[in-house]
Amino acid sequence: MKFGKSASSGVVRQENSTTPGVNAVEVTDLVKTFDSGKIRALDGVSFKVPKGQLLVIIGLSGSGKSTLLRHLNGLHLPTEGSAIVLDENVSSLSRKELRSLRRDVGFVFQQFNIVGRLTCIENVLSGALGRIWGPRISALMYSKSMRSEAIEQLERVGLADKAWQRTDTLSGGEQQRVAIARTLMQKPQIVLADEPVASLDPEISGQVMDLLVQCCIEDGITVLCSLHQVDLALGWANRLIGLRAGKIVLDTPVDESLSQEDVMVVYQQLDPEGTKTSEYLDTSETSSP
Repeated sequence: MKFGKSASSGVVRQENSTTPGVNAVEVTDLVKTFDSGKIRALDGVSFKVPKGQLLVIIGLSGSGKSTLLRHLNGLHLPTEGSAIVLDENVSSLSRKELRSLRRDVGFVFQQFNIVGRLTCIENVLSGALGRIWGPRISALMYSKSMRSEAIEQLERVGLADKAWQRTDTLSGGEQQRVAIARTLMQKPQIVLADEPVASLDPEISGQVMDLLVQCCIEDGITVLCSLHQVDLALGWANRLIGLRAGKIVLDTPVDESLSQEDVMVVYQQLDPEGTKTSEYLDTSETSSP
């Protein structure tokens, strides 16, 4: 197992960690249109992701990144083509089968999608609902062992001391860490992360990304993550896919030979005047640590 340093805070990037010949995701000729075919969000996208790979999907807003990720857990259905996830054709699954697949596919959203009025531990425990029977109104309705497990996940993200604090009292970076702990509580085989640090400032973004990646490496989870920031992508990804106007224009492993200038072509061809550099070189939105 080989690790490299992240550009943000020196945490790990794992290389050569995939399972040869075993794919977690297979996307074939995927097309997605909206507005009666007038908008072509995805245009013949094909790729495979081996189990254990850390894949970053880059591209400007509107390039199709979020649409692509949402096909992998059934939030969108393809107009043409297919998405095979953990050996299941997502678009052909029944509701029951799709719920079963989603237990194995965690999703980390840009806007956290946590319940602010609940405590941190309650939010994390909700990640286990797919593997238990019946509703749970409060943390005390979960087993003692499950509460201990939730505390352990919060400890991994550095928030065990805030387990019983309302989540809406936390900073943006802390709330996203709670969302990561909730996803890990789910025990997924795959994590999809859709611009998970877009609403955080650059320093906190690096810390959150390093934390997400390190936890997924420890648990052997396959990761597909969409990002704007090239420096973060190069810091820890095994592989980069670049999207422009719904098409793949870059698909490359990440190693010492790949420079930021090599990756910038994805953006520069779409943004030749450099008017959108804030999207991919830095984040303009800020959040307190």
